[in-house]
Amino acid sequence: MMRHMDLSNPLATITPTLDAGVLQVLATTTGGRTAGEVHRQLQRGSDSGIRRVLERLTLQGVVNADRTHRFPLYALNRHHVAAPYIEGLASLRQAVVASLRRELLGWAQPPLHAGIFGSFARGEAHEASDIDLLLVRPTGLVEGQDEEWLEAIGRLRAAVEGWTGNEAQILDVAPETLAAMARSRDPLVESWRRDEVHLTGVDLRALLGTSL
Repeated sequence: MMRHMDLSNPLATITPTLDAGVLQVLATTTGGRTAGEVHRQLQRGSDSGIRRVLERLTLQGVVNADRTHRFPLYALNRHHVAAPYIEGLASLRQAVVASLRRELLGWAQPPLHAGIFGSFARGEAHEASDIDLLLVRPTGLVEGQDEEWLEAIGRLRAAVEGWTGNEAQILDVAPETLAAMARSRDPLVESWRRDEVHLTGVDLRALLGTSL
């Protein structure tokens, strides 16, 4: 069975322990963090568990501890030979976004608009989450091009699952359908306005502005 990636904590792909979450926080922040701040940002584990992980990682040299303050400040040791790999794993979300953009820009019939929505766009995705994509079809597709469009969507779905192990849920919408949804104040459209991560094509807000 294919293991899905925890898209909010990609380091868990390598180690599913609390260490992964702690390293994820430190790798994506600058400056020092107290154990309490790491715990609040991670939102799991216990204060004592977070402190134990931080102290163990400090002993291993992966984390630096500044003990000149009332509470120690912990930071990823970016001089450590493992640091680039930790940072690379921590930034897998951005790598997925970049891969999606490259894939879509290579289409013979690129979408009028493409974006990510849902939990992945909000940074709340986990290992059971799908990657939700909105694709607005280009106008004027003829019969042969329509088949090519559907084949490209199938390839994109397979590519996303190959990159992450997570399923891709792709919403394929014609421009006239998007316009009707916008006019009817569909709640899904409001969620797109609020959360969507733009990938390619016309900006969604500009596109919706022409639909109202």
